[in-house]
Amino acid sequence: MDVNPEIRDRILAAAGQLFEQSGRKELPTVDAVRKLSKTSMNDASAVMREWRRSQIVSATAAVVSVPERVSQASAAALSTLWTEAQELANESLNVAQAAWDAERAEAEKLRVELSSAFEAQGAELEGLRAKLAEVEAGAAAAAAAAERVQAESARQVVSLTDQAHTATARVQEIEKRAEDLKTALSAAQASVASVTAELEAERRMHGVTRDGLAAASTELVAVKARAEAQGQVQADHTERLKRVEGELTQARATANSAREEAAQLRGQAEALTTQHAELMRVIEGREAERPKGKK
Repeated sequence: MDVNPEIRDRILAAAGQLFEQSGRKELPTVDAVRKLSKTSMNDASAVMREWRRSQIVSATAAVVSVPERVSQASAAALSTLWTEAQELANESLNVAQAAWDAERAEAEKLRVELSSAFEAQGAELEGLRAKLAEVEAGAAAAAAAAERVQAESARQVVSLTDQAHTATARVQEIEKRAEDLKTALSAAQASVASVTAELEAERRMHGVTRDGLAAASTELVAVKARAEAQGQVQADHTERLKRVEGELTQARATANSAREEAAQLRGQAEALTTQHAELMRVIEGREAERPKGKK
């Protein structure tokens, strides 16, 4: 299996580091090397197989040249030569057998380590899948709650907006009524001024004719009657003026109360609008943090 040279170097460096940390007493496991080198299990197992082979002392080849004792024994007897040759063959066979047994044991150990590592990875993957499912369920619940809050906020905004419009129309109506009352008050004031002017003219006329009062007693009675009538008219206008002023004062108070109510409703609508915008930013942020490919 071809492994990227940079990945191979990382795996070999990790294996050497772990081997040195154990005092060169225990060969590191494939899973430990994989975690330290941050590589895949396939790359780690392939490189570690070669690395472990390099750590096992290879079997020494049997002596090729004829030993001196065989040469000496050849003169004595062929049986002795055969016995010595068989012993040498057995020695080579035992060395090869020992090397093969060591490699087989190492392969079995590597198989057990790989099996344990894959099982550990499987358990870790299942844990991550369960955690991902939990996070997705929480995100779905949060999105549903956000949609409900958004709908309720929108409904409240519409309701408060309608209330604000109603209050605004009411304020406009009250302001129009106040203007009408102002116009009526101005007309009443003008009427009072006219009656006062007439009364003043009558008084001046009464002063001019004061010297001839005795001779014109009949005319004086008429003038007094007319003056009393004009005084009654003035009193009626004064009472009407007071009544109009009271209605105007009440209308102003009602208009001020309506303006304050409209201002409060506008503030509530703006607060809900701000809350709605903040909620939408939170939802968009969570959607952006959700893993790619997940709906």
